[in-house]
This record gives sequence, C-alpha cells and structure tokens, in this order.
Amino acid sequence: MSRQRILNHIAFPVLVAAAALGLYWVWGLLFLWWLVPAIRSGQAHFVFEVDRGEDPVLFWAVVALWAVFGAMMIAASLFPQYASWLV
Repeated sequence: MSRQRILNHIAFPVLVAAAALGLYWVWGLLFLWWLVPAIRSGQAHFVFEVDRGEDPVLFWAVVALWAVFGAMMIAASLFPQYASWLV
C-alpha cells in the first residue's frame, strides 16, 4: 500500500471525528493543505477540474476560497468567542 493511500485511510476517520466533535481547525488545515498541490500543479478540483491555464480567474477564486475557509476554520478554533462571526 502506498504512502498516499495509507494517509488517505488515516485522514478519513480523523476528519469524520473532527466533524463530529466540532474541531474546525482540522478542516482548516485540510483546506490549507489543498492549496499546495493546486498551486503547484495549476489544477484545482471544484465541482469539476479547473485548470489555471484555461480559466485563471476561476482557478484563483477557488484557491482564494480554500485559503479563506482554512484561515476561518483555524481562527474559529483559536478564538471561540468570535466563532459565530467566523463560521
């Protein structure tokens, strides 16, 4: 079994538990994690694949959305008194 496949099998129950426990920061890290391969490859997966060369505005909008969602989720966990404003 490849390293990526093992990490996927570990990440799935962790994300399910994070959702059940309301741990927003785990989801925030996931959103930020998605930025790295998207920017490096020039392809993001939204509803369908978005290619930076074919549709740069939508590509960067999706990447920005992931960055904002990731920051909001982490901020909601770090500053719970403002969580209703962030999430």
